[in-house]
Amino acid sequence: MKVPAIAFLLLTVLTAPVMAESTITLTHGKTPDPTYLDFGTPGESVGDQRIWQFNAKAADGEAVVMDWVMLTTGTVEGSPGIERRMTSAVFSFSSGPDDRILVQGIGFYPRAGATVKIDATLERAVIGGTGKYAGARGTLVTTHLDDGSWEHVLHLQ
Repeated sequence: MKVPAIAFLLLTVLTAPVMAESTITLTHGKTPDPTYLDFGTPGESVGDQRIWQFNAKAADGEAVVMDWVMLTTGTVEGSPGIERRMTSAVFSFSSGPDDRILVQGIGFYPRAGATVKIDATLERAVIGGTGKYAGARGTLVTTHLDDGSWEHVLHLQ
């Protein structure tokens, strides 16, 4: 009876995710203007896409390339001028060619702007990763800071 129990324990330990809970903080300056694709009704509307790629830096100095795609999915009832936008993002870390974290979520944005207002915070889901981040899950908390720069805090499990 001890052999199957030990075998089960070893199998559980060896197949468990190797990534422990951790926090990674990324920062960057003002975002560049996105590539804007007006797919819906002409002007700001459902179906429009915004696409960015820019560089960020982790607190430990590691370079990170950030790719973002944002799709307008609707308006917010009772809040004129506010849109719902679904975001997909990939954070590619310089530690390895396959070290990436994938993020997805919905946020409320001013219709006239490409990004959330200064002092606004959004929380999105970490939906996976590759390389040393394979199997990553958790949350991303993004804050648009007073000086126009950005902070992204990944809470990984």
